[in-house]
Amino acid sequence: MLGCWIPLLSSLLCNENSPTTASSKWPHLKTTYGLPNPFGGVAFHERPFTAAEAASKGWRLMDSCNGIFAGHRYGDPDDPSLVLLYDDHGYIAGVQSGLLVSHVEEDAYPFSTSPVYQLSDSFGMAAYFTTAYFTDPAVICNGGRTEAQFNAQGLGDRLLIQNGATPDTVINVPLTQAEADADPMWYDHLCFLGMGDHYMTFNHQQDQDCDTMFPVQILYNQGQINGFVWQHLANLPGDTWEHPDQLAIRAIVDKPPSCLMELADTVGLSTMHHYFHAMPWLTTCPLFK
Repeated sequence: MLGCWIPLLSSLLCNENSPTTASSKWPHLKTTYGLPNPFGGVAFHERPFTAAEAASKGWRLMDSCNGIFAGHRYGDPDDPSLVLLYDDHGYIAGVQSGLLVSHVEEDAYPFSTSPVYQLSDSFGMAAYFTTAYFTDPAVICNGGRTEAQFNAQGLGDRLLIQNGATPDTVINVPLTQAEADADPMWYDHLCFLGMGDHYMTFNHQQDQDCDTMFPVQILYNQGQINGFVWQHLANLPGDTWEHPDQLAIRAIVDKPPSCLMELADTVGLSTMHHYFHAMPWLTTCPLFK
């Protein structure tokens, strides 16, 4: 399937990443971009869809429906980078990105005052969390999805980013590229093989203030959402993170602001791709855009 990496041949050779609709099943949750490894590894790592499976794989319950976040939160005591959220039925409901307070610099980004970052606890250590929900937060701790809904939707049917102190304050992420084009919050950037077409809040102006950055990139493939990316202005430890340098930034961000390039060389950047489909490494880009 090497031909799938070549955009000219992709339409003839590949159909693994066929477009989805908002109502169709998202059958996977895979994290971290990298070279595919048939023997495992952190790149494109599959994440458990049920709390029972998470517990069997060593994930530990952090807390349940704590009022700040919706869901039963499972994490790794040794790695706060990824937290999995499950509903009352034990079905996947969302994810979080965790940043220990000791690992971030307030001078680089106003974590303490940004509504998208919530201060909470990670196994006894203070941490900021960003939170994405794949289903209605109102039902997560109120019975959760039914088995029929889970079987029909898989991962979920929406992407919501918590943007306040409680889970009822969220930003709806556009599920189609056309919707993103019509939403003034999002700007079209560059497409990259194995990722997709990136949309983010960088406005193509070099003098944009990085304090206004929203820590999410949206990924689209053939006009439909393919996943998303957490992006943080911090150099976070752990092999689940990607650390783009200036060269990588220019391959993804169209006309990046000068502050982003400066931070890449000083504080550092950390990103983590999340994919909703089986073989995201086969995602291609159009010849012309």
